[in-house]
Amino acid sequence: MYFTNKLWRNVAAFAFSSVAICSFAQESHIEQSPAVMTTPAAAANAPGETGASLDEIIVTAQHRVERLQNVPISAIVIGEQALVEGNLNSFTDISNTTPSVHIGEAGRSNNMYIRGIGSGENPSFDQSVGLFIDDIYHGRSRITSSTLLDLDHLEILKGPQSTFFGNNAIAGALNVVTKKPGGAFDASIRALYGEHGQYAAEGAVGGPITDALSMRVAAIADGSNGWINDTYTHSLVPEDHNLAARWTTSYDFTQDLNVTMKVEGSQHRNNGALGLQLVNCPPAAPFVAGAFCKAAIAAGVPTGLGNNENAASGGQKLDVDSTETVAVVNYQHWGHTFTSVTGYYNYTIDFDLDADGIPPTLINGVAPEQYHQFSQEFRVASPSGGSIEYLAGVYFQPDHLATERHVNYGFLSPVIASIPTFAPLVPYLPLSQNVYFAQSEHTGSVFGSLGWNVTDYLKVTGGLRASDVTKTYHLNSFFGSAEQNYGGFVPFPASLAPLGAAFANKVGLGATSTLSGNRDDHALMPSAKIQYQLDHEAMMYFSFARGFKSGGFNAVDATGVAANVPFQPEHVNAYELGLKSEWLDHRVLANVDVFRSDYDNLQVAVNTNAVTGNFVSVVRNAAASRSEGVEFETQWAISRSLRLSAAATYLESYYINYPGAGSTNQQLLAGAQTQNLSGRPTEFAPKWSGVASATYTIPLMNGLQLTTEAREFLSSPYFLSSTDDSLLRQGSYARLDGRLTLESASGRWAIDIIGKNLTDRIIETFGTNEANALGSVLLQKEEPRNVAAQFRYHW
Repeated sequence: MYFTNKLWRNVAAFAFSSVAICSFAQESHIEQSPAVMTTPAAAANAPGETGASLDEIIVTAQHRVERLQNVPISAIVIGEQALVEGNLNSFTDISNTTPSVHIGEAGRSNNMYIRGIGSGENPSFDQSVGLFIDDIYHGRSRITSSTLLDLDHLEILKGPQSTFFGNNAIAGALNVVTKKPGGAFDASIRALYGEHGQYAAEGAVGGPITDALSMRVAAIADGSNGWINDTYTHSLVPEDHNLAARWTTSYDFTQDLNVTMKVEGSQHRNNGALGLQLVNCPPAAPFVAGAFCKAAIAAGVPTGLGNNENAASGGQKLDVDSTETVAVVNYQHWGHTFTSVTGYYNYTIDFDLDADGIPPTLINGVAPEQYHQFSQEFRVASPSGGSIEYLAGVYFQPDHLATERHVNYGFLSPVIASIPTFAPLVPYLPLSQNVYFAQSEHTGSVFGSLGWNVTDYLKVTGGLRASDVTKTYHLNSFFGSAEQNYGGFVPFPASLAPLGAAFANKVGLGATSTLSGNRDDHALMPSAKIQYQLDHEAMMYFSFARGFKSGGFNAVDATGVAANVPFQPEHVNAYELGLKSEWLDHRVLANVDVFRSDYDNLQVAVNTNAVTGNFVSVVRNAAASRSEGVEFETQWAISRSLRLSAAATYLESYYINYPGAGSTNQQLLAGAQTQNLSGRPTEFAPKWSGVASATYTIPLMNGLQLTTEAREFLSSPYFLSSTDDSLLRQGSYARLDGRLTLESASGRWAIDIIGKNLTDRIIETFGTNEANALGSVLLQKEEPRNVAAQFRYHW
């Protein structure tokens, strides 16, 4: 209750801060960021003295084509033009300047957070932030490492999206819409090159083949040569090279029947994996340099984030290959739209990580992963605009996940050799551990919504989704010998297996085990929305949604205790009150919303410290947590030449009741294996975050025009870890981006100069404790200042 009262006491401060950001934007000529202002469809200029107006934004967040300003939901929409102009080729690029959103690569899985709520690091977690690409659910986080290609727009939908997007979008959803073949010929290319060897080459061509058939083909190659100098391997990391291609065809069998097919494949190649840097080695008192920190000092490893250097064993990588096929059938009859969406996608991952982050081969591992999924959805939607609007559907999804974790413990070899009891293991060293996990899942849902336009001004909508999720798992954990760096696992001979298991148990590595089990979770998820049109330019709304994320099984559990493997489902009750408005002939936009989401049994991954100093991952359910706050967005089309915008979020995301959390480094030093985080913040939850931006266009001779853009993103501190460890905490920062664009009068060609992180801020994105070295940590940071030149041409 204290935090709720604190929230409302800060609303006034939030409003003042929002005004200050807007004032800053006007004084500094800073315009709307591509990450918050986008245009899937442009509106004609509204009448007025300047001839300027805001761009129309169209979304499909409710499975209907609607103006964003008419949809009772908090959302950020990023359109094709903004993505291309800013060279935003990944989900991480987009989240870097989006308030209260974090997406980035991490250890056991990628991180995806909205409003301080995400799923943490565990490959078996269904993501609290659901990713949907052309209506196909992509529930595994590693797919966010893939490059983005030829998008129409991307919607970031905040808060639970249970009715329209399914059971796992409990914190929000990313709704990605790719470009489809149009009724006219369309082609474009772009090429980019910049600092750190960054490059991009993208092209797309599409249009009608016959009166009934149209096609579109797109491809991209992008990446960079890296920007952290690995002084041990004498290479730059993380080095990324990506390829992706898509073929889409659309055929009108009749005037009422259309079938669209999409085939897509992508390849992500990474050398250097996460590009981690060693920090706090040696650590400040009361810590003393641990074994791995001493080894780093002896090897002359660069430390700290102030330089762009590290020194790790070579061979680290994170490779992702994926393919996808989607068929969408739309049939119009009786004024209704009948839709079938059929999808199949799969991916394979190879992840090799030097877990100690230093040249000596002390501890490293591999985490290969394979996944495939089929999904089928049928839905029917009534015509829009009537007094009654409804939508109903069914959904079915079987999928299969297989992941392994091979960890090689080179640093334990002298320990084993020094104990006579374990001498028979010496010929088979170094010790290696293998944890294999396989899970089959079946999800079934029925859903529907019913809207009543009570009057021209009042609309009431109710929704309901019923879901049933069945999961079956098999988990094997055993020990053996490592025949090579990064994997090479070979089981101990049968006669030595008990001895190897005894040593592993002695030092806290876990137990040999073969476990299996199943669970069946089901839930009803109601939702309700009331929206009232104050006049033609302003709408107020209130919404309620019940969300659900199914339980599951810890894919990396090595304890051998069956009771430690399952974890329970999450639930949320979410409330939102908002105002959306446009003024002065659609030249000024002002939106504000107040939200509160109460979570039960939030799924949290926790690293517990073993005797050896390595970390064992367990999954727990935080009994209760809350995410609440205020969001504000404004845009102002001052003239055809000058546009300003700002967006800000005040967020309180914290655990209400969480007594069994993992410990900080300081607590581990004192011997505490757990802590009570009740009342403490969740990770990736800055209290304040915002962006202010401006674009100004200058007409030049011969019909050319020059556009300047500046954008500043601000954030208060936040934690990188679910333990709220002060050593894994990002401080407040301001990031400045900019763009210069020279464009022809027709818009056929353009040259962009794109600058990111121009003030060279150190912005941490992921962190973990250094094994066997309390007080020392490994950190990942955003790319430092970089500038690139881009050429674009459109036919």
